[in-house]
Amino acid sequence: MAGMDFSLDQSPGSPRKGAFSELHDASGRLRPEWDYVLSALKNLGGEDLKGFLAYISENIQNRGSIYNAYNSDDATEPWESLSVIPYVIGAGEWDFIERAVRQRASVINATLSDIYGSQQLIRQGLIPPSLIFGQRGFLWPCINALDAQTPHLHMYAVDIARDEQGTWRVLKDRTQGPLGAGYALQNRQIMSTALPELFNQLRVHPQTAYFRALRQTLLSSMPVRDDSTVIVLLSPGPKHAAYFEHVFLARQMGVPITESLDLTVRNDIVYLKTLRGLQRVHVILRRLEDGECDPMELYGSDYPGIPGLLQAIRQGHVAVCNALGSGVLESAGILEFMPGICQHLQGEPLLMDSIRSWWCGDPQNLAYAREHFDTLLFKSSFSSTRVTSQYVPDLHPTQREALLHRLNDNPRSLVAHEVMPLARIPELDIESGALQMRRFTMRVFATLAPDGSYQVMPGGVVRVEDKSNTPVLSSRNRQINKDLWVCRVARKAPATVITVPLAREPVRSAGAFETKPLNLEQLLAAHTTTPARMGENLFWMGRYGIRAEHSVLLLRTIIRNLTERVTEKETLVTLLYKLGVQLNVLAAPPPDAIRDDETYDSNFIRHQLGQSLAPSSRSGALSNNVNYLHQCAFNIREKLSLDVWWVVNYMPAYLGNTELDLTIVQQRMQELFASCSILSGFTHEQMTRDEGWSFLLLGRLIEKLSRMCDTLDFFLQQSEADKSTMLESLLEIAYSIVTYRARYHRDEEMLAVLYLLVFDRSNPYSLRYLCQSLLDNGAAFNVHEAQSRQILQQVLRDMDAIDLSGFEVGAASARRVYEQLARLCADLSQALGIYANSISHQYFLVTDTVSSDTGLETVNKEFL
Repeated sequence: MAGMDFSLDQSPGSPRKGAFSELHDASGRLRPEWDYVLSALKNLGGEDLKGFLAYISENIQNRGSIYNAYNSDDATEPWESLSVIPYVIGAGEWDFIERAVRQRASVINATLSDIYGSQQLIRQGLIPPSLIFGQRGFLWPCINALDAQTPHLHMYAVDIARDEQGTWRVLKDRTQGPLGAGYALQNRQIMSTALPELFNQLRVHPQTAYFRALRQTLLSSMPVRDDSTVIVLLSPGPKHAAYFEHVFLARQMGVPITESLDLTVRNDIVYLKTLRGLQRVHVILRRLEDGECDPMELYGSDYPGIPGLLQAIRQGHVAVCNALGSGVLESAGILEFMPGICQHLQGEPLLMDSIRSWWCGDPQNLAYAREHFDTLLFKSSFSSTRVTSQYVPDLHPTQREALLHRLNDNPRSLVAHEVMPLARIPELDIESGALQMRRFTMRVFATLAPDGSYQVMPGGVVRVEDKSNTPVLSSRNRQINKDLWVCRVARKAPATVITVPLAREPVRSAGAFETKPLNLEQLLAAHTTTPARMGENLFWMGRYGIRAEHSVLLLRTIIRNLTERVTEKETLVTLLYKLGVQLNVLAAPPPDAIRDDETYDSNFIRHQLGQSLAPSSRSGALSNNVNYLHQCAFNIREKLSLDVWWVVNYMPAYLGNTELDLTIVQQRMQELFASCSILSGFTHEQMTRDEGWSFLLLGRLIEKLSRMCDTLDFFLQQSEADKSTMLESLLEIAYSIVTYRARYHRDEEMLAVLYLLVFDRSNPYSLRYLCQSLLDNGAAFNVHEAQSRQILQQVLRDMDAIDLSGFEVGAASARRVYEQLARLCADLSQALGIYANSISHQYFLVTDTVSSDTGLETVNKEFL
């Protein structure tokens, strides 16, 4: 890879006479901020550039922040590629953008209040009625749902671009659930560490004040004052393309991330279903689309939603940010009418014009669209219609005819846009290492401040075209995004000088809502709010983690013994394979794979082990356990640290789709076991000891105890000779071989192995240790089922009653101990099944007693 080889005197985008240049001022000199950037980057060598790109890519991967990372398709999405060159803009020019965005957000907020309230804008002809009432995005049940003084727009984003004359223009308003603020902060965190000296020299404005303002706004949006305010972020779930940002925002705000099924409405009050029961919710920061929020009054046949949410909003019992119905103003048809709306509401012209557009429901606009049809871009008038824009010169003849028919048959459903020539900014061509000038758009974010004004994030996300032949920028060809740096540099400084940014005092309005410091009572009463769905996923994450770990221990023990090529090991390999079949880890052999001496054909075993990482229909297969573990972690990844998520996220990569060489399988088994060990360390060392941790630990204890019972039960059923053959492997599977050898300094003996794996109070894999740990850790949960606990307590008493003093291999005393241990394993298996089902029914389907109009009623959370 070549370095960035260009001359500052002949830099890309040198201005043509009378043309606008992003890089140069009116006199043709490089703007100071771009001078800094290009001077810092021009001397990067090929290896430096390669390392720079690797650093950025690794950070994006480790943060799990690839847009659309969890969708089933493999389409490349725009947020995946972060440019090595930030987009820099001077503070003076940014001031204009900031004022224009604040003004536009205020106008849109007032417009939403009007169209869902008095509708004066429609009555006075400033907005065509059919443009509002004719689209699905207008939610009729939301009319007068909020007080006229209550804000509708808490978060706002706008896509803007600069034309070839240098004028900023609005392309689209984002009013429903603006995407990208999290990516903007993520980009900043990566780029500020990748280019720290340049970042400090340019004195880049920080973005964190935006998120502080957003949190203050959420707190001030409470419909009632409550010392234990609960704010939640409502997300469509992990499969949504932008789930990373939902997690990111939830972490920044310090609020739990929830899905529709985590919330319920009782007596017009919204509750969160937690492991402690129902907890009232005061504010919902939603990332669900408008129509998906309440199936009772909106589009209930299509989406689950939260039944009764809209009535809770009407009663003033919960605040939803942004307000339901706010997506209606994402309509492309509104752009044409914004100047008149602003003049009417604010008494002043718009500071930033929109791209020229013509709503085709107007006869004059329709005539213009027909006349200039072959040069225009057409979009749907309705914000709720998921139809891509159509640029007529790029259409096939059949597509062109279909669009023309639609324009003639239903003109009010279409908006025509000019295709605006866009200004260009420098971007690095990775292959050649040269700078190229490419077109771009910018997304800027604003949040409502507690005093009613709007605070604009000093930064944003810049989207740059990839190599493309069409003049229209869309999500398909805007494949690169840049960090947006708002700079306070005024003149060139030596490259070696680092100017530390001056700290800015936060501006507080006299009427701004401020949180009070926590008192001691609140500190002691505070706890982590854990939704029941999260508790369930943590519980099963613990179980699948142990299942995967135990399977790996068994499989690698079989492989080790198989590859030693010792004749005496054939019986042992067959025994271990039978254990794998009984545990459903391995497939049962066909009759022709069983020899006359009851051992299995080694070629068959090799084949099955070579396929042990491949997909399988068996529920206990390693690939299923790893994938289910990954799915549970994926569902609650906001609960996991980035390091742990990175480990779990990579585990499926060790699996294979075809039969692999045993050496490769063994290596991958070792990698999987290392991942399981890291996950175990995270459980015991890093997780906060809240309810979520307790359920993760309970899941691990239940599964570990169950697997040890099944393994010992198989062992106890074998002949005396086969038991002796299995002793070493049994210790390996129970991860106790090192403990045995360090403690006894001799070959494996039956009584010593049984004592270590059943009775030893210090061995974390012994039945005694696991049974007592399950009782101790389960004591914190008031499980409405006593039978399993009684069985566990009886097992411990029976264990203490077993007499090992006269144990002698081959004697009646040994057979008596084997029978007693077999009964213990059977009792434990029964107790564990009952206990796990009781936990699931009580805490995950969860029954709760809540107050209602008819008194106390029991509510099954499965149906909440």
